[in-house]
Parts: sequence; C-alpha cells; structure tokens
Amino acid sequence: MENGKDVIVIGGGCAGIIAALEAEKNGANVMLIGRGSIGIGTNSALSNGIFAGPTPQTTPEQYIRKTLQAGKGLNRESMVNLVTREAPRAFSLLRSWGFELEEITGRYIVKPSQPDVIPGLTLMKGLAAKVKESDGIKLVRDFYITEILKNEESVYGVKGFDKTGEELIIDAPALVLATGGAGAIYSRNDNQKGILGQGYYLAAKAGLELWDMEFVQFFPLVVAEPGLPSKAVFSPHPNETRLINEGGEDVLQKYEMGDLNEAIKTKRDDLSAALFKEGSKGPVYIDYRKVPSSSWEKHPLSLLKRIHFDLRNKPLSVSPAAHFFMGGVQINEEGRTSLPGLFACGEVVWGLHGANRMAGNALTETVVFGRIAGQNAARYALTHPPSTSSPKGLINDFSRQPSLSKERLSNIRKKIREIAWKCGGVVRLEEGMKEGLVKVKELERELKGVLPRTIAERKLKEDLISATFVLKAVLTASLSRDESRGAFIREDFPHPDDLKWRKNSCLVYDIQKDNFSPNHYAPNEEGLL
Repeated sequence: MENGKDVIVIGGGCAGIIAALEAEKNGANVMLIGRGSIGIGTNSALSNGIFAGPTPQTTPEQYIRKTLQAGKGLNRESMVNLVTREAPRAFSLLRSWGFELEEITGRYIVKPSQPDVIPGLTLMKGLAAKVKESDGIKLVRDFYITEILKNEESVYGVKGFDKTGEELIIDAPALVLATGGAGAIYSRNDNQKGILGQGYYLAAKAGLELWDMEFVQFFPLVVAEPGLPSKAVFSPHPNETRLINEGGEDVLQKYEMGDLNEAIKTKRDDLSAALFKEGSKGPVYIDYRKVPSSSWEKHPLSLLKRIHFDLRNKPLSVSPAAHFFMGGVQINEEGRTSLPGLFACGEVVWGLHGANRMAGNALTETVVFGRIAGQNAARYALTHPPSTSSPKGLINDFSRQPSLSKERLSNIRKKIREIAWKCGGVVRLEEGMKEGLVKVKELERELKGVLPRTIAERKLKEDLISATFVLKAVLTASLSRDESRGAFIREDFPHPDDLKWRKNSCLVYDIQKDNFSPNHYAPNEEGLL
C-alpha cells in the first residue's frame, strides 16, 4: 500500500465519497478507505433517499424553524444556518452528477432506478460509480483503521491492518473522518451490522471531545418479525394503514397521535415511546390489509415486496429501533475539528440536529459537510507539508494463536446489544443505566482477554472495543441529564427542564485511565426559536 497521499478519507458512505470527490476537485491526491465495499455497504444505501432543506415549497425560514423545533433548543444554530445556505448548492451538485431529485411534501427524494429499489441504494450506486471513475482517488477496501496518528502539532496519518492482518501506517497531512454513527450497538436497529461507533472511538483516542452522546434517535417502525431482516418501514403510508397491538386496538388512537405520517415526521419520539410501551406488553403490528391494490405499485410500499411476507393479508410485527446518533465530534464552519489536519462530516459530527434530527437532514448533512470537509482538507493538505516524524512501513504484531475467540466474541456482541437496548434504549431509568455501566465494564475486561486467531475475529474484537466505548459514553452522558428532551426519554424525569438542562453535554476520554472525565455542560445560547 502506498503512502504519501494529500488527503485520507475514512469511510465509504455518502459523506466520505462526497468529501473524496471534492478534495480531488480541489487539487488533492486522495485515498478513500472503507472497511468493506465503497458506497453499498453503508447506512446511506439503506436510506429512503430524502433530503430536507429549502425547496420551492419550503422557505429557508421554515426549514430553519422546523430543524430547531426538532432539536428542542440544543442545535448549534450556526450549523443550521450554514446548511440552509449551502443546501441548494449541494442539491445542484447531485443533479449535475445525474441524480433526479423530486420534490415531495417540501423535501427532495432521489428518484430510484426502479419502484422496488431503495432510493438510497440508487444514490450510493451512482456515487460509488463516480468515485471509481476518478483518477485522483485511490480506493482502498478491507482496511481497518485502529488509530489516528498525531504529533504535538497535527495529524500525520493513520494506522490499521489490511485483509492479510498486516499492520500499516499511511501518511497524509489531512484526514477526513466520515465513519457514520453507532446504531448497531443496539439489539434492535436498522443500521448496517458493522456500524458500531468506530469513528467516535478513533476521535476520542485522538483527544477530541464527544458532545451530546445521550441523544440517540429511534425510528418507530422497523420490521420485528422473527426471521425477517430488521429494515425500516418508510413513509408516507397510505391513509388506510393502521398500527395495532396484540388485542387489535388502534395504537394511534389509544395514544392520541393523530395521522401516522405526521406523527412520524413531527412526533417521532412520542410515537417511539408509545410503541416501546405497547411492545413491552406484546407485539405491535403495522396493518396494510385495507390498503387498495393500486398503492402497492407506488413508493414506498413497492419496497416491501422484497420482505417476502404476505402483507396484504397479515399484519407485520414492528418495533422502534436505533436509527441515528445526534451526538459526536465538534467541527467549525470549515469542517475542521480541534485537531489540526483532522476534518469530519456526516453522522459522526455533532451540532446540526440538537436533541433530535428532523427527517431528511441526515443525507443533507452528508452532502453539505462532505463538500465543506473535502474542499478544506484539500486546501489544508496543499499548504501543509506532510510530517516526517512518523515511522513508516509494515508492523507485524498480529497474533494467530489458537483460542475460543469466535464464540466468545459473538457472545460479547450479543450481550453488548442487549445491554444497550435494555439500559440505554428508547426509555431510560437511572437504575437501569447504572446497571448497564457495570455490565459493560465487565464485558470490556472480558474482551481484553480474548485473543483473536483470524482476521475476521481481529476486526470483530476491534469493533466490539468501539461498541463498548460508545455504550459507556451513551450511558455516562444519559445519567448526567435529569430530564427528557427530544429523542432522550427518562422514565424518572419525564419532562424537559429548560431552566436547568437547555445545554449540551461534553465527554472527554482519558486514554491513560481508560475512562471519561466528569461530564460537563455548555449552556446552549444558539438553538433558540
């Protein structure tokens, strides 16, 4: 593997690909590194292809107001304003690359290649094809990054291991962190199974603060039928759609939630909490039996053909599931983190969403901040010569000693996911969160004793180290917030408290002690309506 690139982009999703393309367009030689396939194996490919932002039906002022309303006073308004200004350029960029953006209900959706194809898959296939055509971007698959390398002044590269297990250091004066979130740490989630918070762990080890890690968004309607994949059931739903509990009661009526589509857009937290409460008593179902035949050929019901379930004659079991992390690392308006040479974009970044993300803002964020991070990483790299203080080349410290590691690692992964769902899930309670912290620390100790004997086991162990770290961050931040706000719901503090808690949490990781310094808060003076 060659060294000496100007910009290394870590992550092959929408944000990472956009950053790589923009860095190359601004004169940089780029290396785009993915843990697996570029584009397709990412959360972006699972999305409904929705972009929020100013449109002919939504004025900039309306977009700002809706985003801040969803964020419940914890957004960084400067980031909201930046996205408002830059979103039209982002949409124009996508159109210039051949994507069709259709306006629906004041937002844009990527027109899928076929009615039964997820729009996000159409988006990511197109972006993957574009980045593969670029002569100035080297694509590296199956490389697992374990550390961001830095000296006293700036970053100088990354360390990781390839598919043979050999460890390499790759030099570059500028890095872009675009690793996504951590939804797959939960037993119920709609993320790709490898999305376990690796970027948060890399950033924290490099000395960056993690903000608002208690805020995890749960999508209310995710397939929970045994034996079927855990996929989000996208809106808009036909008017004849019902949500029913095991006794056949209409859940929306029971909890006075009104229209299903409106509840998903504007009452997502309340709907998730209601479904979580009902689900603790028995299964909850989405019922399409009264939907007319003509609706099944239209998006998004056309996507459900791939589920292989008789939806026209049987209700489908659904549940809330972890969907998106609002917290993460802080960047400025140029996409820079506090560590010189390190930029970030996408879900790993904090600030735009506040206490909850408005529907459609995830993809808008990836394109807007992917462009910004890529452009400025290139400018930084071309004006800052690479460091010469780093060791170069190959390091052979991969162990292939035999062990029972595969079974142990799979068991640890299962326990992490169960603890996350039970103790840091849709509705949280102090006693449960404290119990979860004790249990996850026990799993950390067990994980340290596992000696992987294959490359796959080495990757899984590294993934689980990230997962336990992120779960500790979620629980630690959650215990410090004595209220409910947005996607963060505490049974023992069921109401928001603006006087005491309209502020953002901040965690600092002490790598020597392997724990977080006491959680501190910064009053939010921006996210006001």
